[in-house]
Amino acid sequence: MITPFIHFPGKCVEAIQLYERAFKVTDKQVMLFQEAPDNSGMTITSEMSNLVLHATLTICGTIFNMSDTVDTHDAGNMLGFNVMMDSEAEFYTAFDVLSKEGEVLQEIGPQFFSKLYAVLADSFGIRWQIILVLPYVD
Repeated sequence: MITPFIHFPGKCVEAIQLYERAFKVTDKQVMLFQEAPDNSGMTITSEMSNLVLHATLTICGTIFNMSDTVDTHDAGNMLGFNVMMDSEAEFYTAFDVLSKEGEVLQEIGPQFFSKLYAVLADSFGIRWQIILVLPYVD
């Protein structure tokens, strides 16, 4: 499954509230940086603590993922895609192909929500988060 994700520079909560007013929103889940598990491996500053680490909501039947970012993004250039992979072979194939002429933004590694996770920008500048959806056992 591929789902869109949108990064907001400190405005994710406001964006969610806007989308809730504009559309039928269901299945909303919001996790702030301050709620990240201790084993997340992230350095969370006090400025980040009340920002959105990860939000999932369904808008008119489509699942969207959203988060705040401390990176700078130009308006309209904040969209990317999450790719949920069912096998390690699929994960590595996608990573190898997209990274060949693209840019690895976060190397392959575990996250608190997945055994394998990576972030890339392909040769066209499109951002991809590749996530293995198999159960994560630490």
